[in-house]
Amino acid sequence: MTWLAIHLTALPLMVFERAQQAPLPLAVSEGERLVACNAAAREQGVRAGMADAAARALAADLRILPRRPAAERAALERLAAWAMRFSDQVSLDLVPARPRALVLEAGRSLRLFGGAGALRRQVADGVAGLGWRARCVMAPTPAGALLLAAAGQDGIIAGLESLRRTLAPLPPGLLGLDRRTLDDLAAMGVRDIGSLLRLPRAGLAERIGLDRVQQLERLLGERPDPRRPFVPPARFSAWLELPAEVPDADALVFAARRLIDELGGFLLARQGGVQRLRWRLDHADQPATRFDLGSARPERDPERWLALLRERLQRLRLPAPVRAIGLNSEALRPLPPASGELLPGGAAAAPDLDLLDRLAARLGDEAVRGLRLCPDHRPERAWRWGAPGEPAEPGLLRPDRPLWLLPEPVALPVRDHRPWLDGPLDLGDGCERIETGWWDGAGVARDYYVATTAAGERFWIYREMRGERRWFLQGIF
Repeated sequence: MTWLAIHLTALPLMVFERAQQAPLPLAVSEGERLVACNAAAREQGVRAGMADAAARALAADLRILPRRPAAERAALERLAAWAMRFSDQVSLDLVPARPRALVLEAGRSLRLFGGAGALRRQVADGVAGLGWRARCVMAPTPAGALLLAAAGQDGIIAGLESLRRTLAPLPPGLLGLDRRTLDDLAAMGVRDIGSLLRLPRAGLAERIGLDRVQQLERLLGERPDPRRPFVPPARFSAWLELPAEVPDADALVFAARRLIDELGGFLLARQGGVQRLRWRLDHADQPATRFDLGSARPERDPERWLALLRERLQRLRLPAPVRAIGLNSEALRPLPPASGELLPGGAAAAPDLDLLDRLAARLGDEAVRGLRLCPDHRPERAWRWGAPGEPAEPGLLRPDRPLWLLPEPVALPVRDHRPWLDGPLDLGDGCERIETGWWDGAGVARDYYVATTAAGERFWIYREMRGERRWFLQGIF
């Protein structure tokens, strides 16, 4: 088998920095000490391990943010969901207390993506496009790929012998051994993994424990190494805290694109699409700004969602600067990859709904609406406002009824016992009786006629079956 490990470098920093467009000095602190800093901060002398106060003394414009372990774990899980576009078997590396890596079984995907080199390159480029700095290592065992990526290596290790040679010069501290065990090994002259592997296994088990020996065997492919598969969530949900407050809505596009790209990979891996995205913009001292983006059809193309977001942000007025962005999707709908036609021009092209989506994004959902039929025999309740392009329920279209209904039925005068509209109306041969609605307090009992004037105009009228039995005009053909 072949495994591909993705190790995120500087994950505590990158959960913030990937939302930052300008290279501002930025650092992450835990326990009043820096755990990571970016290049702009290092140029001013700031280093990981410094006390917060010392770092601020060196760089007055340095922004120090608290470490967010929950955000790190959530980011890694979203990356795992994105990586399922390359493999259906993805696992998080849960050995460290705060995982920074994931591994995917790549052997069955090699032919699909053009070989090991092409697959690794596509994964590395995709991870970089999401704003992450990562090392990608391909190896014959999952533990080997993860260890080499954590050790700072990058590339493809082909075969178990090549894996053993690559591991040999690395320090044994990468195996997660405790300090006392490492000191004992150093006293024995063991200063690399290669020396450790040359020791007899029985004696080694007495010194470092059977569990550690079995760990080495899994590392070398001598023992099975089952991995718990990652199960993606039913819906996409992401949260991105900005390193600095953003006062302008248009400036949010850079950070929002990171979330949209993650959404696109998530939908592609699930072979699904969504028609509505819910956005939330958090402020320091104001209620969150919320808005929805909708599409007339299930969509997963990141560029389409980004274009709709740009339209909405152009008219959005922020009550205060934004400090965090949230994105949630509705339930996924099946959306398999598009396939070409057998014969060119053999099928009618689908209507282009892009204009409706852009208008709704710019003007709001209430400004762009469609009509949707409802399963109700009462004409005034047989339709409702809906999203453009939303399909009607089957069996409700009635070609014998008019498409144009008046906002309210208009009472008709009666002359010579006949309804009158600029003259007597010819009621034809029969009528349609509608008597329903008793369960909701809006019951009707009516006889409907297709009435014709002397000039040939057709109207839809009805007569009440109760009370004064008056006549009303309700529709026009």
